[in-house]
Amino acid sequence: MLFATTPLLAAALVQPAPYAAPATTIAADTVVVAGTSAILTGPAAETASTVADAPASVPLPAKAPKPAFKPINHEEDYSAFRAVRDQNDWTRLKYIPLGGDSYASLGGELRLRGEYRGGERYGMIAQDDDGNFQIRARLWGDVHVGGVLRAFVDIEHAQSWGLDSLVTPIDQGKADIHQAFIEARLPVGEGQISARFGRQEMGLGSFTQFDMREGANARRSQDALRIMGKFGRWDGGLFSGYAVTEKLGSFDDVRNKDFRFRGAHLTHQWGGGAESLRVEGLFISSDRATLRFNNLPLGHDDRKTLSLRAVGAKQGWTLEVERQQQWGDYGALSIDANFTSATLAHSWTDGWKPRAALRFDRGSGDKDRHDDKAGTFAPLFPRPLTYNGDLGYQNITVLQPMISFFPASRLKMDASVAGLWRTQSDDAIHALSGAIIFDSAQSDERYFGTRYTLSGQYSLNPFTTLGFYTNYTDVTRNLVGGKDLFYAATYLTFRF
Repeated sequence: MLFATTPLLAAALVQPAPYAAPATTIAADTVVVAGTSAILTGPAAETASTVADAPASVPLPAKAPKPAFKPINHEEDYSAFRAVRDQNDWTRLKYIPLGGDSYASLGGELRLRGEYRGGERYGMIAQDDDGNFQIRARLWGDVHVGGVLRAFVDIEHAQSWGLDSLVTPIDQGKADIHQAFIEARLPVGEGQISARFGRQEMGLGSFTQFDMREGANARRSQDALRIMGKFGRWDGGLFSGYAVTEKLGSFDDVRNKDFRFRGAHLTHQWGGGAESLRVEGLFISSDRATLRFNNLPLGHDDRKTLSLRAVGAKQGWTLEVERQQQWGDYGALSIDANFTSATLAHSWTDGWKPRAALRFDRGSGDKDRHDDKAGTFAPLFPRPLTYNGDLGYQNITVLQPMISFFPASRLKMDASVAGLWRTQSDDAIHALSGAIIFDSAQSDERYFGTRYTLSGQYSLNPFTTLGFYTNYTDVTRNLVGGKDLFYAATYLTFRF
């Protein structure tokens, strides 16, 4: 019943890589500042040499790092803050000494958002015509014992007011244990092997199969065991776990034993920075007790997914290519599905630092509902094609030019136009969840809409982000009985 007329709030700002500990190899022109862990090289070392020769009672203070938050909070590493913890209140929260090499770290997030959902699900469900207001609050603690053991807990509270359409667990989930895991780490030569067990957010590759669901009011996690290793430019691991059944109340989310997954991933990196190549492989075996596709009864889905992805960068150009193949059994049918994605982009470093890109996505659909095959691509926990998650990857082909730029140092703008096709006209149009929006009996049009998006993010300070997002999708000329979608949100996020 409420839509904010002033900018409200949302998504955490993705900033540069986190503060890292200085390298232990010290060159001849390097000065290690007495009484601190600061390391200076080159001309700075020459300037500091007089200070370094001074009495130890006059140390050069270490400089406090700026916040550098990651999309997944448990991937942040604050072990190097031991040298700078007394710089300000934030560094004190990020490194709380427990003796020796052990420490604790605290963090949190508050996101406020006002939404307008005109034509939600293209008019095929109850409508929320006058806006709503959402809040997401999180608080987490991280304990490291001697660099070997770790425990992490993340409590999340998500709530919506004035939402007249269907309220689901992605819109509301009162205080609950969003993440809670223990982890053991074992150094092996110059690498490391770690084992993590418990409820945790997982983000792999391009997030087509495992995404944290940042755009929704309630984020997503899984109950899983992960064995991970990193050796030089190689990293990868094994995983096995279950989806989580999310509910609207407090501390009521439970493991979904009807939705299991297991698999492995491996990545290798060549080069770095402006010229690099990264190749990733991902295999998943998933088992869902029930799943539904267009004009087919509910069926048991036993699916294998193999994904290969490559990302290369050179001289301002970036090319990302991904191919996924799926096979297995859906009820009595054989699965033969696939997904292809490619993005070509060029970035400029002058002026507004624009980045222009062309993206192509194609998720397969079922060619013939009467044969013995199930051809609809079905991801597990996918990232939405747009911020508000209006459409899924099932039976869809998207061609999308995009541009982003920085009109000011702390302001980023993004815009895109996308053509939307059904890959197979004999299959349905799906929501991100896999739910059917329009089945094949309602329309046989391949081209069903054009989508326009515009968004912006302004960093008020290293901890606070103000932004907006709009999505207008024109479908009424191609989908009889459908409504054009207009989604708009303003948001504010504070994270520490």
